[in-house]
Amino acid sequence: MSREQVRGISNAANALSHLLWLFQRQEPEVVELVEARGSQGFPHYLTSRLGVLPEERWAAAVYIAPESLIQHLLPRCRELDPPAYLEASLDAAGRALRRLHPALPPAGLRELAEAAAPEGDLPSAWASLPRSGNPHQDAIRDAMVLREERAEGHYQAAREKGLDPLQLLVLTALWRRQPQDSIGRNFKWSQEAIEVAAASLAERGWVGTEGELTALGIAVREEIERATDQLAERPLMAVPEPRRGPLLAQLSGLASV
Repeated sequence: MSREQVRGISNAANALSHLLWLFQRQEPEVVELVEARGSQGFPHYLTSRLGVLPEERWAAAVYIAPESLIQHLLPRCRELDPPAYLEASLDAAGRALRRLHPALPPAGLRELAEAAAPEGDLPSAWASLPRSGNPHQDAIRDAMVLREERAEGHYQAAREKGLDPLQLLVLTALWRRQPQDSIGRNFKWSQEAIEVAAASLAERGWVGTEGELTALGIAVREEIERATDQLAERPLMAVPEPRRGPLLAQLSGLASV
């Protein structure tokens, strides 16, 4: 099975996850939810994630943003009642998916989610979330199982290289040739924190004097990506071999939702 085929699973899962989080578009169903509850931006994102976990495990859901920001936002998230908010978010995302993809979601998505053996708090929490019986809403739930399982594998691979979440964000932005200020915009890290993370990568010989990735830095980031793909392949490999090709073909239509 090629890495491109494995990434096809990730593309489909991400497309559906973005319906839940309002990241790439403003679907009317989710706009209605956030406007009704005053939860736009990070409160919406955080509360949608926190709802699958007990409060003592919330830190597992928010490691990618600065702790100071999280502590500032948590009181608002509590007001939104994360379990109830998650239910409303899944309903809104399910309705958005039904509008964009009226046909029943392919059975392969559920098959992969059930084949997953998630590790880590968030993937396990999503996998244990009961199904609603609504096929479009449950497709969002299944996509989140697969997305969070891949994300956990990604950070596991980064930790094995001695990277914390911010260092990984900086390394990835350089690898993708994206501007560093995108980290501040998307994840709310300060410029000072980003510069400290970049300096730590330079000390390892991964970033050159002009702020570019060195050959060693590129090799490290590509090793992380390969390890991530290998971990993400596990649900597919648990499916009988004759089913894999048709299953991947089913999912390709969801990636463009």
